[in-house]
Amino acid sequence: MVTPQDSAVLLAIARAGVAEDGWPGMLQAVQTATRAHDMRFWLAGACWDAQGVADQPLPPALAGLRLRRVYTGAELAERVPGLCGDGDARALGLSGPQGAAWLLLTGAAFQARDSALLSSLVPHLEQAMEMAVQMQALRREAAQMQALARRMGVGAVRFGPRGEIAAADPVARALLARAGGQGGMAQGVVALGNGVEMLREGDTGYLRATDQPLPTPEVLARHLGLALPEARLARALGHGASLREAAAILGLTLETARHYSKQIYAKTGLRGQPDLIRRLWTGVIPLG
Repeated sequence: MVTPQDSAVLLAIARAGVAEDGWPGMLQAVQTATRAHDMRFWLAGACWDAQGVADQPLPPALAGLRLRRVYTGAELAERVPGLCGDGDARALGLSGPQGAAWLLLTGAAFQARDSALLSSLVPHLEQAMEMAVQMQALRREAAQMQALARRMGVGAVRFGPRGEIAAADPVARALLARAGGQGGMAQGVVALGNGVEMLREGDTGYLRATDQPLPTPEVLARHLGLALPEARLARALGHGASLREAAAILGLTLETARHYSKQIYAKTGLRGQPDLIRRLWTGVIPLG
């Protein structure tokens, strides 16, 4: 059973379930509690030791052993010859959402208490494995949302009782710095300056860069079915340039720009620059 003296092990297991790289800390705690000289933890095709990721494949013979059972050094020597060398060992298989995981302790003169401790840790370790998978999924979702916010140039903010503004994400922090850290008490849409606007609704709000550029010509060409020179012109027109201004920006003759514009409208089915601007800015194209 787990004793109060083993509370550090339980805390380390709990942290391993939520931390991005928490398994080495768990191994350090178990190693300290059992006085093991070395430890390995195989999970989902990866291996960890107390220092971090270890380049060591799972011994094939371990995969044939029963899960949730602590194997002693004598049993391992019989079933997996050469695994433990000359020292004592303990091995524990676990069942998790990504398949079986194995914990191997070597090098100490283990006692019955160590086997009992490892056995009592099974539900805690398996729960940590499940939590780690859930946290990985949440981190992926958060990264996707942050990438989307960066592409859109949008960040979230919160307001204190006196109107002080605090960024809720990296995009908002960057936009606040660009606007000089200024917020305000007014509700609704407020221009903060330097191309940043704020929408405040109660104690929460959003910042947006009003000069957020369209995706690259390569992206526009792919999404609209245009040739790259046509996509460059479409991007310039989408940013509000006239045909003459766009031709000058891109180093084209006006006649060439007219030809490209006819191709753009023919391929996209749009009727003119206003329709092109709406097409470029009101759909998913700005997300790249």
